Amino acid sequence: MKKIAIIALGLLALASEPGIAGTRTQIEYGTVQDSRITTQGNQHTSRPLRTAGAAAIGAAVGNQFGGGNGKTVATAVGAVAGAEASRNRQGNEAAKQTDEILIKTQDGKLINIVQDHKTNLNFNKGDKVRILTTGSDTVVDKSL
Repeated sequence: MKKIAIIALGLLALASEPGIAGTRTQIEYGTVQDSRITTQGNQHTSRPLRTAGAAAIGAAVGNQFGGGNGKTVATAVGAVAGAEASRNRQGNEAAKQTDEILIKTQDGKLINIVQDHKTNLNFNKGDKVRILTTGSDTVVDKSL
């Protein structure tokens, strides 16, 4: 019976997943060789299906009000309001800005990093930077 219990505990220990103690972050230092802010996304793209859908919803809501000619007017006003609200929202959608940074590390490697742009953090040629890599995620900030 003891042998079976020991064998069962051994198999259980082998089959269990190892615990994770924490994450490892690799830190490198380098100098910016080139940097630019890029805009991703379509800032001025019209989406006619979205506009038509919003107009249809606006017309359905407008159709709930009034009677006779008033109902027709309310439906038309609802359709126009829905379409205009959709067009206005599409115009206000912000495009995503990213920083594309070319860095020469202290050991001579050239690496190119693309990360979300932070308005209070701009990179210029010659800036000393810190490169933090955790797993597959890499972030660049100014070196202190």
